[in-house]
Amino acid sequence: MTLPKIAILLLRGLEGCGVSNYSRHMKGYYDSVGGVCDIFALQTKIGRADTSSDMSVTFFKYSERDEIVNKLNSGYDSVLVFSVPDTSESAEVVGGYVAEILDKISCQKVMVNHDHHAHTFKRNADFKNAIESCDKVMAHSLNKTNSGFIQWMEKYEVAALPMEKIDIFFHIPFISHLIDYEKGSKKKRVIHASRAVAWKRASLILSLQKLLAEKGFVSEMIGFERSIAGYTQLRNYEGVLDWFTTTNFIKPIIKPSQFSNSKLNTQLMNWLDEVGQDPKYMYILGSYEYHAGLKRISESAFATQPRTFEHNGLCYGNTFIEYQGIEAALLSVPIYHRHFLSNVTIPGTSTLLSETDTFIGIDDDARSMAKGGPKVLKPEAFVDQLESIWQDGAKYASYRKKSTEFMMKYFSSTSIVPNLMEKIIA
Repeated sequence: MTLPKIAILLLRGLEGCGVSNYSRHMKGYYDSVGGVCDIFALQTKIGRADTSSDMSVTFFKYSERDEIVNKLNSGYDSVLVFSVPDTSESAEVVGGYVAEILDKISCQKVMVNHDHHAHTFKRNADFKNAIESCDKVMAHSLNKTNSGFIQWMEKYEVAALPMEKIDIFFHIPFISHLIDYEKGSKKKRVIHASRAVAWKRASLILSLQKLLAEKGFVSEMIGFERSIAGYTQLRNYEGVLDWFTTTNFIKPIIKPSQFSNSKLNTQLMNWLDEVGQDPKYMYILGSYEYHAGLKRISESAFATQPRTFEHNGLCYGNTFIEYQGIEAALLSVPIYHRHFLSNVTIPGTSTLLSETDTFIGIDDDARSMAKGGPKVLKPEAFVDQLESIWQDGAKYASYRKKSTEFMMKYFSSTSIVPNLMEKIIA
């Protein structure tokens, strides 16, 4: 098919999150086939922008909105609205962006909801009117689920619009040079790459660290953010785990996730590779540059992504919605949560991921953070399983190959984007 010319509109700005990642991968595919896909970001306040410093983006101020609207109307077939301003923006932006930007776009407008949960929708300024100004709506799940997008639209009586499911995909050429199936290219390390929100179950690697250390595995978390959820998880293990600290780096490290600057954390990653890591310490690093993080995952024996849809009523259908989970499977041997594997299906089928015999599953006792946080069920047996896989080079290579080939088959931009564009322009 002839790909439509598309513009991605980030009205919340560029942040180091899944929305920006989706933009990066869509543009990556378009660029690889000579199509037209450009990203426009309203620049008001900066979130986690330095994690996305590799992206080609046209930034604009709210005062430049008319110029941008003219560019969108004259140069593109479709505008995909990937995010809207936050309610904390100025009154001028919150009260005016729908009429002053969205309503003035004359080509096709598609509102794409990337959020996971109703508590995030309420931070979207004038969201109902923004949706109704568009021609079509897309979301990762069209199931009516607890605290989900469909339920939210019904609650607020959003006008009926054509709806389609938007599929997640990965532009494989971004990481093809990092794909290696052999154990020889890996460090004996278990890595968790994500922010500290509780439903991503980052705390499970904290509960496993001492057992992993007994087997010689280094435990590491990257992308850990300074948040209430993050520090709550760390407090549960104060006096239990030995955090990595040092005065030998270019800046002293006196606590977990010492730095929030991704460039500095990338320097720290490189420094740790030079001096080596000791399994007895728990390594916790903050935000990271995107491609540096991918490399870090690719060098690790196992990558945990034990998120679950159970926490805090988070129920988002049967959709694979996290880029970091795909990255884990493409570049390492991934570890997913039992609940996730038992609820997510292969795209376009009713086959559960748990039925594919492809992934390692982990489960926990579902304790709340107030009660010390979730801990891994049967942790000794789980760590023994990782050690068994690691010690058998052929078994390790088999796990690597299975997970990578699965992701390349079902989540490659080459197979998904053309079909996705057909849904968008239909």
